[in-house]
Amino acid sequence: MSTNKGETRQFTAEVGKVLQLMIHSLYTNKEIAIRELISNASDACDKLRYNALSQPELLGEDNELKITVELNRANNTIAISDNGIGMDHDELIQNLGTVASSGTQRFLTAVANNQAAPGLIGQFGVGFYSAFMIADKVTVYSTKAGYNQTYQWESEGSGEYTLSQLEEPMSRGTKIMLHLKSDAEDFADRHRVGHIIKTYSDHIEFPITVDDGEGHLDVTNLGAALWTKDKSDITEDQYTDFYHYTAHSPDTPWMRVHYKAEGAVEYTTLLFVPSVRPFDLFNPDRKGRVRLYVKKVFISEDIPELLPSYLRFIRGVIDSSDLPLNISRETLQHNSVVGKIRKSIVKKILGLLKQKAAEDKEEYAKFWNNFGEVMREGLCESALEEKEQLLEVCRFQTTKSDGDIISLEEYIDRMAEGQEQIFYLNGDDMNSLKSNPQLEGFKQRNIEVILLADQVDDFWVNVIHQYKNKELCSITNSSIDLDAIYKLEQLKEEGLQDPQQDVEALLTYCKEVLGDRVRSVKVSSKLVDSPACLAIPDGGMNIRMEKFLLAQRQLKKGMAKILELNLQHPIMKRIAKDVVGNCATEETKTLVRIVFDQACIFAGETMEDPVLFTQGVNALISKAIA
Repeated sequence: MSTNKGETRQFTAEVGKVLQLMIHSLYTNKEIAIRELISNASDACDKLRYNALSQPELLGEDNELKITVELNRANNTIAISDNGIGMDHDELIQNLGTVASSGTQRFLTAVANNQAAPGLIGQFGVGFYSAFMIADKVTVYSTKAGYNQTYQWESEGSGEYTLSQLEEPMSRGTKIMLHLKSDAEDFADRHRVGHIIKTYSDHIEFPITVDDGEGHLDVTNLGAALWTKDKSDITEDQYTDFYHYTAHSPDTPWMRVHYKAEGAVEYTTLLFVPSVRPFDLFNPDRKGRVRLYVKKVFISEDIPELLPSYLRFIRGVIDSSDLPLNISRETLQHNSVVGKIRKSIVKKILGLLKQKAAEDKEEYAKFWNNFGEVMREGLCESALEEKEQLLEVCRFQTTKSDGDIISLEEYIDRMAEGQEQIFYLNGDDMNSLKSNPQLEGFKQRNIEVILLADQVDDFWVNVIHQYKNKELCSITNSSIDLDAIYKLEQLKEEGLQDPQQDVEALLTYCKEVLGDRVRSVKVSSKLVDSPACLAIPDGGMNIRMEKFLLAQRQLKKGMAKILELNLQHPIMKRIAKDVVGNCATEETKTLVRIVFDQACIFAGETMEDPVLFTQGVNALISKAIA
């Protein structure tokens, strides 16, 4: 291509800095260069389409807007072309030789400090420089719509560029020729480029054609963003196929969320809840898999600011033209727009889950079995805004649900007369929970208890303290007085002449035997068939949480617990008789220690001396069978 005598210009100082940041700092993935250039081509087509609404002559006979990628492995080049708005002489200087002066220094400062950068990435020019990540020379040919002059811009990315006019004009639009570096020759491969376009630009609505110069001509993108269509124009099969594409999963989605938000912030969502657990649901990185698009251009699939971690099983896309991006397009700025989008989407998802739970309990149980443990992770966040709404969709097994799951609302509706607290019990599994002796008094009084068997339950109960003005209370708490809820007929103590005084003597004796192994000893109103249980004082740490922290070496030693005694149990009656009758022996002390060790076993606590416990049990058994 012959040109008139050109001019050589220096990049502005700011562009020199931006160029170095682009090449050496901001982008970690070289594929981003192709994405940026195709995104700019799409923007150019969008601008022409908009201008043609008032100036239809700009389109002329070439009214099919498109993007073409030409590969030449022999010359080791890539050419990305569009027939969009194009640029004239001054616009090439402005867009490719300078960065708009407004906010430039603020932009550079923010990037240098690794902060969120101003939203310059949408301007032709900033993302353009990523081309030098894979090219050692870039040539740009551009013809502005409505004009008949073509200009050539060329640079090796050092400190200058040349600008000249072609003697023979080219067709409308822009063509960017990348002369690939030696370590980027694979970018001239049609399979590599096709994969990049499929990954990052699949839903750009203008067709993207890849021509490898060897007879292969492929349109590589879908060319239509499904989520932008009206719901009435999309079939169930199309929704399912799109879910398979975004989720990389063969199952049928359990729930779909498709809507467009309009107002101060506009965005479109097409999200899916899987019907089976994704394989990476409990990966340590806890990454999300919702794809973010801006103007139908893929940005990222892992944006923590967009959806909370407890919704990481959600699949699909969020598309917004309002989201500001930092210079790399790989992360979002932390600003109010992102917060508004997140808040709105989470509210919508939780609202639909609540609706599904009300419509079909059996179907909702399938969802909860898959994702309930993950959802409850959200309850562990003390600053969670949607805590109340999240609690509304949570479901739990209880001592009266017979294996089914119920909501906290249902639990409150079934509370016993005089009950003001929501009772729960943590444990390793449902079988051991249901046989826990601390439930005995609750069952006898027909008081329902929520059973929590997942590890995450040990954490959120330390953050969530009430629901609908009802306190959540572990039944291991020593302050619970079941008789205040439902008064049982007072049973007389056999062998106790002065109940109050004799009970105090028994409690004192047990405390003396056990020493600092217990914080205190008191009478229990919870137990029916078991002699004793461990309890924690008001404000004390949950037993299972303490056990976890000890295993992680976050605590050096567990705190002493409260021993609660069932005075109606035969073992305690025997111990009381010895104490009150002043005939306590070494055997009486052995009984006290065995009762305490049994309570430790039920609570999951470690016995201080298993050998002594075994010797005591063996001695009693030997005496009984002698």
